[in-house]
Amino acid sequence: MSDTGANLSDIKDVHIPGVQGNFREIIEARIIKLRSTKSADNHDSARFFEYLLSEVDADEYSLIQRHYLSAPDGMTKYLDPIVWFESKLRVARKLGLNNKGPLKILDLGTGPGHFPVVARYYGHDVTGTDLPRVSGGVDKTGHFYDALCSIYRVKRISHVIKPNEPLGGLNRDYAMVTTFLAAFNVDERKMPWSVENWRFFLTDINLNVLARNGVLFMMLDDKKLTGEVWQYLVSLAEWSEPRSKQVYISNFAPL
Repeated sequence: MSDTGANLSDIKDVHIPGVQGNFREIIEARIIKLRSTKSADNHDSARFFEYLLSEVDADEYSLIQRHYLSAPDGMTKYLDPIVWFESKLRVARKLGLNNKGPLKILDLGTGPGHFPVVARYYGHDVTGTDLPRVSGGVDKTGHFYDALCSIYRVKRISHVIKPNEPLGGLNRDYAMVTTFLAAFNVDERKMPWSVENWRFFLTDINLNVLARNGVLFMMLDDKKLTGEVWQYLVSLAEWSEPRSKQVYISNFAPL
C-alpha cells in the first residue's frame, strides 16, 4: 500500500484499495481473480487489464497517487482503476463496442478519461472534451484530470457546453457521442436544463456533430435532471435505465 498518510474518510470503502494500492499489484491481483471464473466477460476484463498494464507506467502512477491523494471535491476516488474501468467495460460491452468495427467517438466531459481508454482497447478512435484550463488562476477541474488523462494517453480537446449555444468547432463525423455524469447540463445558477435546453442540445448534436446514423449514449447525474426532462429523454430513447439514468438515442426524428 502507498504510505500517503492521507485522510480518506470521504471515500467509499470500495474505492480505498484501488486509491491507495500499488497500481501493478492491485491490477495483477484482479486479473487472477477474473481469470479464476468461467465468465466470458470477466476474461475479457482480464485481457483489458493486461492491456492497461502494458500502457501505464506503474511508477508514474504512484507519483500521481502521492501528489493527488488530497484532490478536491471528492475526485480522489478516480484514482481507483478497478471500479471505474470495470464500470466502463460493462457499458462498452452493452453498447456493443467489443463487437463493432472502428468507430469515431466523442466523449463529452471526459473527466479522468476511463471510458476513452476502454473504447481505445476495443479499437475505436476516441476524443474527449473538457473545460479549458484557467491560466494563472484557479483551475476548476483541478489538474487532476490532466494527470490521469496524460498517463492514460487520452486524446482531448478543450470545449465548453452552454445552454442554447451550438457546440461549434466539431466536424460532423462522429459515429457515437457519449457522456458520463458530466456537469454541463446546468445553467449559471446551477439549475438543471429545461426540456427546451435539451432539445436545442440534441438537435445540435444530431445536425452538427453526429455522422449519418450516429448515436448518442448518456449516463446522467440524477441531481442535474428534472422529472420532466427525464421523461422527455426517455420518450426519444431506443432504450433507457431509470436507476442509473442511462439513455441511448439512435433516432432523432421526434425532435
